[in-house]
Amino acid sequence: MCASRLAKAGCAFGKLPKRSWGVHNISRETKVAIYHAIVITTLLYGCETWTLFRRSVRRLDQFHLRCLRKIDGIKWQDRVTNTDVLHICGTMGIEAFLLKAQLQWVGHVMRMPDSRIPKQVFCGRLAVGSRPQCGPVRRYKDTVKENIKKCGMNPSTLGSDSQDRSAWRSLCIEAVTQFEDESVAVLQHKCAVRKQ
Repeated sequence: MCASRLAKAGCAFGKLPKRSWGVHNISRETKVAIYHAIVITTLLYGCETWTLFRRSVRRLDQFHLRCLRKIDGIKWQDRVTNTDVLHICGTMGIEAFLLKAQLQWVGHVMRMPDSRIPKQVFCGRLAVGSRPQCGPVRRYKDTVKENIKKCGMNPSTLGSDSQDRSAWRSLCIEAVTQFEDESVAVLQHKCAVRKQ
C-alpha cells in the first residue's frame, strides 16, 4: 500500500516541474499549496484506515522532505536540516498529516449510529477466538490508540469527546500541532547534541 501510494505521488510530483516547481516567478507559498493540493492528497489517499509501522512512516517522510527540498531548490550541499526545511516551507511533517486524518476519521466513526457497519467493526469484539501470543498482528485499533496517546489525548474518553464535531476538530488540530512542535523540538535537540 505504501509503495503504491509513493509511486503514484512520485508520478504526480514528476509531472509538475515545468509548470510550477521550475518556474521562478511563482512564490514558495503557492508552490507548497499546489504540492499539498496535488501530491499530498495523492500520497495520503485513504490514509485514515492505514495501519502503519515506523518504517512506513519513515519512507513517507523521506519522500515528503525530498519533495519540499526540490520545490525550494535546497540541495544536500547546503546542509539544511529537515526541521529547517519544514519551517522554511511553512508545513508540517508527514506523521502530523497522518495523525490529523486518522483522528478526524475516528471521530466521524464514533459519531455514527450504532447500526452502521463501520462503527460495529471499529467498536466490536470477537465472540470466540484469541490472538496469537507471539508477535500478534497489529490492528487498526492499536494504531488509533497509540496515535491518540501520542497527541496527549485520553483513549478512554474518545466516545464522549468526539460527539461534538466542531469541538473534536478543534481538539484534533490543537493536539496535532502540539505533537508536531514536540517532534521538532526533539529533532532540534538531537541535532544540537550531535554538533557538540
